[in-house]
Amino acid sequence: MFTTYFQHPFCSNSTLSAFAVEIGLKAPISADVQEAYRIGSLFDAVVTEPTLLDIIQMRILGTDYSFTKAEYLNCQKMAKALSASPLYKAMLACKPEFQKELYVPDMLFEHEGCSFTLNMRGKLDYFMPGMIADLKSTATESQRAFEAACEQFEYWRQMVLYCKMARLKKATIFGVSKGKHRVFVVTIKEGDERWNAGEARLNELAFKYFLLKA
Repeated sequence: MFTTYFQHPFCSNSTLSAFAVEIGLKAPISADVQEAYRIGSLFDAVVTEPTLLDIIQMRILGTDYSFTKAEYLNCQKMAKALSASPLYKAMLACKPEFQKELYVPDMLFEHEGCSFTLNMRGKLDYFMPGMIADLKSTATESQRAFEAACEQFEYWRQMVLYCKMARLKKATIFGVSKGKHRVFVVTIKEGDERWNAGEARLNELAFKYFLLKA
């Protein structure tokens, strides 16, 4: 019995990212990136899963992450900026389900004419009929820089995977800067340049994982 999402043996986006590092398709995760993941997890919890926060012990339950009071307060300011965004308000009006877990056995992939399947899992920040959405903290301070960060960290790949798992064709990424608390919004749709790039990367990486790990 697997009691938590993270204990489940199905492959995930994070599994594929770690595999890409393992086989040399991505650079090893630096200390700065690890730190960004920690703050991102804190921000996610503040906005979508506050019950995971142990304010007394200053840690995120179910993880190895701790945080400071200053980091927590800054994430609250980021959350306040996000809540003021008209696009974010419009999304919340659709009453999305927060942190929806998806498990797809034998998910079909195709790469260079070869069809194969993997058992996949995903945890969506927001799920609603017709669209999913994801929340990111970012060090960037402009829309253009945030979009470049999305490409650098392969968020297109992540969004395509989640859309395919949910059988949807559209995703939105909300980014909030850790410094000036600016809000950025990026949309990805089936068939557009971002989707095609993410899908190609996903299928390539999933194929290599299928050959070497599955």
